[in-house]
Amino acid sequence: MKRSELVFNISSIPVDIVSLLLAGLFSYFIRLHLGTYFPIIFVPNFKAYLLLTLESIPLLLLFFALSGLYNLKGTRKFSREITQIIGGASLALLSVIVIFFFDQKIFPSRLAVLLAWVLSILFVVIGRYILKLIQVYLLNRGLGLHKLAIIINGHNEVSVVEYILKNKELGYNVIELIKDEDPGNPAALISRLENLYRQNQIEEILQANPNASEKTNLALVEFARGKGLIFNFVPNLFNVQRNAIETETIEGIPVISLKNTPLDGWGKVVKRIFDIAVSLACIIITSPFFITIAVLIKLDSEGKILYTAIRGGNGKDFTFYKFRTMYNHLSIGNKYGGEEAEKLRRELWKVNARGGEDGPFLKIKNDPRVTRVGRFLRKTKLDEIPQFINVLKGDMSMVGPRAHVIDEVNRYRDEYRRIFTIKPGVFGLSQIAQIAWPDLPFDEEIRLNTYYIENWSLWLDVTILAKSFFYLFFAVKKEDY
Repeated sequence: MKRSELVFNISSIPVDIVSLLLAGLFSYFIRLHLGTYFPIIFVPNFKAYLLLTLESIPLLLLFFALSGLYNLKGTRKFSREITQIIGGASLALLSVIVIFFFDQKIFPSRLAVLLAWVLSILFVVIGRYILKLIQVYLLNRGLGLHKLAIIINGHNEVSVVEYILKNKELGYNVIELIKDEDPGNPAALISRLENLYRQNQIEEILQANPNASEKTNLALVEFARGKGLIFNFVPNLFNVQRNAIETETIEGIPVISLKNTPLDGWGKVVKRIFDIAVSLACIIITSPFFITIAVLIKLDSEGKILYTAIRGGNGKDFTFYKFRTMYNHLSIGNKYGGEEAEKLRRELWKVNARGGEDGPFLKIKNDPRVTRVGRFLRKTKLDEIPQFINVLKGDMSMVGPRAHVIDEVNRYRDEYRRIFTIKPGVFGLSQIAQIAWPDLPFDEEIRLNTYYIENWSLWLDVTILAKSFFYLFFAVKKEDY
């Protein structure tokens, strides 16, 4: 671990202490000012309340530690920190409820405790975010970066390599891209890594060739362990599927089963209930935007407000809704542009940004079919608001792979078709990745969706939704299609 990372990890503790103290003080004064609406039966003494707050802080820090917030790691994912903060604060609140059950005199105000819980999460998140900004600032200026050697396959780079090269805030300084020219013979790779290690230039290795031979991978792992280096690797589809296995014995013989998805059985029921509740809430919240967007679309170009088309779903096709973002006469479908739109679409395949004419689906930079309002709607993702209706109907889910254009499905290789085993989603891991990386390669998209299918949980859905809304409102948008 870098010294700078150790400093940031240690300094997070006093930052949390100050944040928790402020949360306690603010909750006290807010409770007093809410006396008009919630009568105060007993006015707590400020000194006694301050002492109680100071005594509670070590307990909160303990729960934060149990949630993994103080694990010594390098550059953390901020979204993971937020979930750990919420988890730690919630465990502390639960313990307060239990204590209050046995002794109601300890905490003078239940509302103040509830306010302290909310404000603790808010203030600690703000404090951690400030620390994160400082750390990212230093990383972008080359301070505290890990020296990384990346192994690629010699023909085309995996998308994660490009992402690491573009984003210093990940904490890596790429020393060299090493091509695996001879997959069956790792000697040349090991020799080059040995030279880099002797020059004290590398601290980590990333095996970014998912098709590397087992012999090569074993040699790399042995080298990294022998030198005390961190070894990272990008899995292929089969590696990802190994995470979802069940083991049983039949007549004393071990049998390993590859599970399809945790969504089988009760998982499907839980996810459907979650989808209904969240989609209904989203429809209510976004309903004021419907009229505004409809007026803007009509003023910008002639034609229908909504664009409907058939999309591929979980074993069946369905009618997919979104706000129209293209000129009506250039939109695909007999109700829209018809043959004229199809003709232009065939021409655009020649300049497809996602794999050329042989690519699995069509994406065009600066697409001439998109209107001015449509470009804004696509960039802000407001064109997808009507998809909440699809979710409520049961055609889609709030989280899942993107919906698929029917005539593009035939282009998918057999190993890609597993994404059709669950409902498509409004949001998802690949959709999040495309917010920061619009030209995400299709293989990487499939890998992300496969991981989601294999590792689904309700908490994963909540995390993806939280990240999606955060990126939509606060992330800097890169060039989109």
